This record gives sequence, C-alpha cells and structure tokens, in this order.
Amino acid sequence: MTDHPVIAIVHSTTASIAPTTEAFAREMPQARLWNLLDDRLGADADQAGTVTPPLRRRMLDLIRHGIGGGADAVLMACSMYGDTVAVAEQLWTTPVFASDLDMMNHLARTRPHAVAVLASLETAAADSAARLRIHLDAHQAHTEIVPIFSAGAAAAAGDLDQLVKTLAADLDGRDIDTLCLAQYSLSLAADDLAELTGLPVVSPPHLAARAVRDRLESRP
Repeated sequence: MTDHPVIAIVHSTTASIAPTTEAFAREMPQARLWNLLDDRLGADADQAGTVTPPLRRRMLDLIRHGIGGGADAVLMACSMYGDTVAVAEQLWTTPVFASDLDMMNHLARTRPHAVAVLASLETAAADSAARLRIHLDAHQAHTEIVPIFSAGAAAAAGDLDQLVKTLAADLDGRDIDTLCLAQYSLSLAADDLAELTGLPVVSPPHLAARAVRDRLESRP
C-alpha cells in the first residue's frame, strides 16, 4: 500500500461527505479522499421504490471513473447500492466496498436482541432492514430488526441538535437495545444519539473506513 492511498467515495448526497471525511480522519488519516457525487442516486431510487438497472449502471459508471482515475479503493456511501459490489468484483481487481457490509458484520458478531434501522428515506430504511435480515439469518443471529423511516430527519440534517432529537423521538416506546444508522448522512449524530438514548449506536462510515484500511494494509 502507498503511504497515502487514494480512496474514491461515491456519494448520493452531499450530506454524506462530512461524515465520511470525519470517519477516515479518525480511522485512516493518511488516506487521500476523492469524493464522487451523483446527488440523484438516492432520490431516484426512492422514487422508483427500488434500485433499477439504469440506476445500478450509474453507480457502476462512477466506480469505473474512480478506478480509472487511479483510486486504490472505492467506497460506496449509499446503502441502497450494496449489491453492486458483487458486479464490481467481477469487473475490477481494485477493491470496492459497500457502505454498510462491515456494519452488518458487526451486528452479526454482537447479536443484539432488537436493532432499529434508522433512515431519512423510506426506501433506504426498508432496503437496509431487508439486507440486514438476510445477513443476520446467514449468520444464525436471531435479532429482531425494526426499520424506522424518520420523516423529519432529512429536514433536520443541517442542524445536528435537531437531528438527534428527531431520531430519538422516532424511537419513543420501542423495545430496542441497539441503534443502526442506515445512511452516512445521519452518522454525525451517532455520539450524541447514543448519549441521549443510552443505547449503543452503530455508525457505518467508521466501520467501513476501518475495513478499507485493514484491506489495503494487508495487500503485499
């Protein structure tokens, strides 16, 4: 691995750039981040109700752009496109990381009783919860998964204090012992949300940044 590897980050919203930057600053400060943005990837998938083949091709085009530009690794910062990794692995030898696979691996290891999957997009909440269910079932982890679409989270994204209060309010009365933030754009709220609720909060960009670091450091 070079002393300062280039990590291309594919974003579907500008709101995920700061959380990803913060995560790599903590976990892999030597990395040079290259932010690639298509700010309709999430909204168009939410409108369609799924990741359509044309949307998947748009994501692959951005991955191709990053690899062609010399990135040592690519991280997709949009949870809805996680299954695109399987296609990317067939096309390129450069490692490509899904946004939340390492978060799902963490939950498979820790096996909470019930985990809330929080998202500001309805499609993202449903998609992340469904993929997490498949992942945990494969690891025989019988965790209850509660997808929560936080309708006010998108509007509160620029106000961290309001975002934390909005997410916490959507958890009121639920029997949950772990919180999972499905979108990078929410992850800056992780520490404050954990303090307010008293529950562990799993933050996907930090686990992803750690996985990128470990993968590149293990390469000859």
